[in-house]
Amino acid sequence: MLGTLYAATPLLAAEPGFTITRAEAKLVNQVYHLSVHIEYEFSKKVLEAIQSGVPMVIALEIEVRRPRNYMWDEQIAQLKQRFQLQYHALAEQYIVENLNSGAQNTAPTLNTALFYIRNIDDLPLIDQQLLKPDEEYQVRLKVGLEFDSLPVPLRLSAYTSRSWWLGSGWFVWDL
Repeated sequence: MLGTLYAATPLLAAEPGFTITRAEAKLVNQVYHLSVHIEYEFSKKVLEAIQSGVPMVIALEIEVRRPRNYMWDEQIAQLKQRFQLQYHALAEQYIVENLNSGAQNTAPTLNTALFYIRNIDDLPLIDQQLLKPDEEYQVRLKVGLEFDSLPVPLRLSAYTSRSWWLGSGWFVWDL
């Protein structure tokens, strides 16, 4: 589902990286649904690869945890939402595919293509019945490029070059 359209942001900034700017979970029919807004600032090398037709997989990692004082947090649920972004030169189109559902969208520009993965709305997170009513829970999110999905010749470069490390830190809030 599409969310609110935000003003266009530069795709190449002085500090490349991905930033989760907003995230919330709402209870709808006993299921928590997640809404997230992410800003993408690509490095020059990653933009060159995208323009050359290299498919980029962007993964949103989601965890629901129960914090504990004297032990590690208990992981209640874990989910990875994956999107593939690819440019097709012959069609002069960007294709964004949700690798979890198979849904595809096409766009004439990179900024338009990013709209489909910038605003993630109404993503089912966890059934309320899996949570104990007297416990506190946290949701953690982070987003980044998936290097293992890159073509083999690019993987070494991606693992060793800071210009490919564009992921966000963990975004955490109470459920």
